[in-house]
Amino acid sequence: MRNAKAKAFMMADSLISLFIVAMGINLFFICEKQLWLQNRNLQLKMAATRLGKEASDLYAVKKQPVILSRGDLTAKATIQRVVVYNNDRCLYRVGK
Repeated sequence: MRNAKAKAFMMADSLISLFIVAMGINLFFICEKQLWLQNRNLQLKMAATRLGKEASDLYAVKKQPVILSRGDLTAKATIQRVVVYNNDRCLYRVGK
């Protein structure tokens, strides 16, 4: 009887250890996915900011409204503001 209890305890201990390791692996992959999404969003914002800067520089030179497109990003620069869109969603806006 005592030997059976010891084996059951060992099995329960192993199952708990396996559960903890599985939870750790899941947490690692969830954190990695979140970091990947944050990096992608920051890269998109940086590209939008750079395109807005280029559009405002072109407006300063030409003194005419400027529309620049690069991939899914579109920047519009006028005398009042600079706006950068990603598929009709405003990402970046600077105005007077």
